[in-house]
Amino acid sequence: MAKFTTADDVTIDYNIHGQGQSVILVAGYSGNQATWTAQTDVLVANGLQVITYDRRNHGKSDTVNYGMRLSRHGKDLAELISVLQLKKPILLGHSMGASTIWAYLSLYGDNNIRAVITEDQVPVMLRDDNWLFGIFNADISTVVTAIEKLPHTKLTRLKISTEIKSALSQAYQPFDFQMNAPLLLNSAIQDWRDVVVREQVPHLFLAGGASPLWSADHAKFASKMAPYGQYHVFADVGHIPHIEAPDDFNQVVLNFIDTL
Repeated sequence: MAKFTTADDVTIDYNIHGQGQSVILVAGYSGNQATWTAQTDVLVANGLQVITYDRRNHGKSDTVNYGMRLSRHGKDLAELISVLQLKKPILLGHSMGASTIWAYLSLYGDNNIRAVITEDQVPVMLRDDNWLFGIFNADISTVVTAIEKLPHTKLTRLKISTEIKSALSQAYQPFDFQMNAPLLLNSAIQDWRDVVVREQVPHLFLAGGASPLWSADHAKFASKMAPYGQYHVFADVGHIPHIEAPDDFNQVVLNFIDTL
């Protein structure tokens, strides 16, 4: 366990496991590092260095009433990469963790990134004439209703293993949904499509075939936008494939990394 302090005085908790090609795992909204419990050892056993961290207001990192925007979260990721002096890490983000990666790419580009993996997250969360995959089919006129619904929605479809449940329970940290509502709203109104079309690194788009948030077709459509995009859909899986179907998830990720 280690910590660093951001430029705006927020202490971020992180962990480093193993050696080799670095992979940074970025958890989603309200999640912490324990969400990757089924990935860490497997990735390390395959010769990768795994770095997990808690985004501000998440897990064991500081909870503050500022910086509740994706641009700041993108900067936090950049500062972590800088502090650890990482050269071309692979970035893997789930849900808002994926949006954090896009925020990073929008600010810093991908010159120092090896590849990107985004898990069940759309580049734009609101439906419009050119994008059919709004969260709960929401558009700009219904965005508030959609984000109010999210914390009360069951995100998983498959039974989670006892081992993963135990790890999540042991690492539980309280999360203030009300205080962090501005972060969720800020995430909901972002549009990262211009970032996706300018990516110059391989990008694997992952989707849950039974995600309650949007159709899994989003991964196929987004992969066609990215110059080096590809996609995979986990059938019958909800919004969190890496804890619902960890063995399948890990194999798909490792197969992708092997192609780099």
